[in-house]
Amino acid sequence: MTIAVVNTKGGASKSTVAFQVAAASFLAKKQEVQLIEFDDENKDSETFSNSKIRSTQVEIGDGTDVDEVLKDTLLVPNEKNLVIDVGGNKTTTIIIEGLKKTRLYRKIDLFIIPMSGGYQDLKNAEKTYEMIKDFGVPVIFALSRVRNPKRLQFQYGDFFRAFPNEKYLILSESDVVDLSRQNAKSIYEIAFDTEAKKLLEAALDQAFDADDNQRIGQFSTLLQIYDESEAYVEKILSPAFEVIEKSAKKEAAV
Repeated sequence: MTIAVVNTKGGASKSTVAFQVAAASFLAKKQEVQLIEFDDENKDSETFSNSKIRSTQVEIGDGTDVDEVLKDTLLVPNEKNLVIDVGGNKTTTIIIEGLKKTRLYRKIDLFIIPMSGGYQDLKNAEKTYEMIKDFGVPVIFALSRVRNPKRLQFQYGDFFRAFPNEKYLILSESDVVDLSRQNAKSIYEIAFDTEAKKLLEAALDQAFDADDNQRIGQFSTLLQIYDESEAYVEKILSPAFEVIEKSAKKEAAV
């Protein structure tokens, strides 16, 4: 399966959605996945060096060689699933125009458009949607930085008015996202990292034995966030994985 994460706007949580949701959805199925980062500036792939999700950055430049870059990415034999994280601004336009010109959008099984709440974010999401809607490839939205899932209709009111029938997944704000970056692996991997939790529990025991309140507070907080990562997988990521599974072109064909 090949998933492309796109939005013309920078800072729309594309890299977070690509790594924490799209790529991690394959880990949940015990499948290998390769993440390709089309971006000349941000090197988010270097952040997660301890993850099973292997990431590579590809520079696009002025787009002169975009046709060959797309062919090298989408036409090579590859037994792994592929997630393409497309950089914002001009890079998005270059990649989408390249997909259109080469017809290689037919190799994409799902487009994900991440967006944050707010009117301007909606305008950029709409612009992106207009660029890809005629490809005939399934499209879902990723509503990122959700403050309270129970108030989603309030935070994303503009989105639901503009796209009342489109599929979407959510990604809530949480300290587990920061923990993921600190540990250089995905939230999904952290949630099942029992060895790391055992080490933290042992460190907390030592801190209690030494009556070291500063270290007690530090390790206690870390363990709480580790516990929250398990709930995050259950309540946020697993439902998002299900949306991807049901929406992608190959799955729909089955």
